[in-house]
Amino acid sequence: MLKNNSKVSIRSEQLYRAVWRWHFYAGLFVVPFLLILSLSGVLMLLSKPIEPLLHQNLLKVTPQEHPLTANTLLNKVSEQYPHSSVKLYIPPRDNTESAQFSLQAEHAGGHGGHNAPSTTVYINPYNAEILGTLDPTTSFYNWVKVLHSSLYMGDIGDTLLEIAAGLGVLMVLSGVYLAWPKDGWRSLVPRFSLISREDWRRLHRIIGLFVAIPLVFFLISGLAWTNVWGGKLVQPWSSLPRFEAPKNTESQQTVDHESMDHAAMGHTNMDLEAMDHTAMNHDSMNHTGMHHVPWVMEQTPMPESAANSGEFGLNAVNRIAAEQGFANYRVHFPQGEVGVWTISATTMAGDITNPLTERTLHLDRFNGEPLAEFKFADYPVMGKAMAAFIPLHQGDLGLWNLLLNLVLVAMVLFMIASGLVLWWKRRPKKQGKLGSPMAPPAISKLVGFAMIVVALCFPLSALALIAVIILDSLLISRVKRLQTAIK
Repeated sequence: MLKNNSKVSIRSEQLYRAVWRWHFYAGLFVVPFLLILSLSGVLMLLSKPIEPLLHQNLLKVTPQEHPLTANTLLNKVSEQYPHSSVKLYIPPRDNTESAQFSLQAEHAGGHGGHNAPSTTVYINPYNAEILGTLDPTTSFYNWVKVLHSSLYMGDIGDTLLEIAAGLGVLMVLSGVYLAWPKDGWRSLVPRFSLISREDWRRLHRIIGLFVAIPLVFFLISGLAWTNVWGGKLVQPWSSLPRFEAPKNTESQQTVDHESMDHAAMGHTNMDLEAMDHTAMNHDSMNHTGMHHVPWVMEQTPMPESAANSGEFGLNAVNRIAAEQGFANYRVHFPQGEVGVWTISATTMAGDITNPLTERTLHLDRFNGEPLAEFKFADYPVMGKAMAAFIPLHQGDLGLWNLLLNLVLVAMVLFMIASGLVLWWKRRPKKQGKLGSPMAPPAISKLVGFAMIVVALCFPLSALALIAVIILDSLLISRVKRLQTAIK
């Protein structure tokens, strides 16, 4: 019996060493990125309530008795910016707010102007005075957002962050195993003296256990728009099914553009003729890096208008929005000859704060007939999860959400700092050594299983692990100086 207990103890010790070693190495790669993400995330959280205060001259107006119609405002904007097409209209939320139109230069960007530069025009809803314009890509929030999402390195930065997020999950799970109280919950009573290494280690364990689950959710929701995990693996099978709507059988025929109210549609004759009939996804309603569409709908194809003549302007769309019970919403203009009007109220765009009330309604551009409607209840399971966690991740659900995120970021920053302190206190006195935990004599089956799970869930992170293993077997294990350096 004593011999069996000894074997169990040895196996437990070897497993602990193996998990600790991978926790250490995952942290080496993850911590720099986690630090950037945490600090940039704080700046994004704080800039959201601050930036509107800097543009009160554009956002606020003096209330008057009778506001002008949406078409009147649109005509004014179209006259002022004749070489741009209107993509989006945001009506005032109350009688003290301005109306907003999002414009893009004609023939700029990709299909439908998806990647074209955008300008937001602010207009007084009572007298149609143009209050000014802003380029959303030049805002401080957007500057930090690009750092947060790609490190200003494009696809390379996106890939590095995706690898870091996957390894971050491995780091958190291994940390939970290491920190789990094996000798009773009394070991989770903190010591705030922070003098000895054990004091730091205890507090690192306690805060780590509290922040583990929220951090995993933040890492996974942050993966939503990554190129591989989000765009290639999860989003395609989590999107809403393809929309089966009656197609415009006469869509190849030339539309009599002169019979249409182009100002009401937000497109010039040249803009309409330049558009082709290629089907677009809901992602086409996002532009200049701004997300207006729920994640679950981005890869869902757009419906097409079935009619081929008639007039249905912005006033009529607003009337339908009111009849359908929309309060805070935005109107996306039709794109192409068979494009549709879209009324949406989503947490992603900041229209509402409750994801359960998300709603998107598509209307035929010519006669206003409803073509499709998507609500939160229609989302697949993963889509519902993302609809809830993405606005939570971004602090969009109210003041409580912002404060909660700030507390979580503070805890993550402490974990980073305390991890560095723990390494510093146990680092080898001899210079030139990394001080990594000792490797066990054999690879633990549990650790191997965990790596396989990571490989299945996070392919890019798995490739990074494989690269490390290959590097270790082909180079590090054969060069004594490198072996010494990582000890």
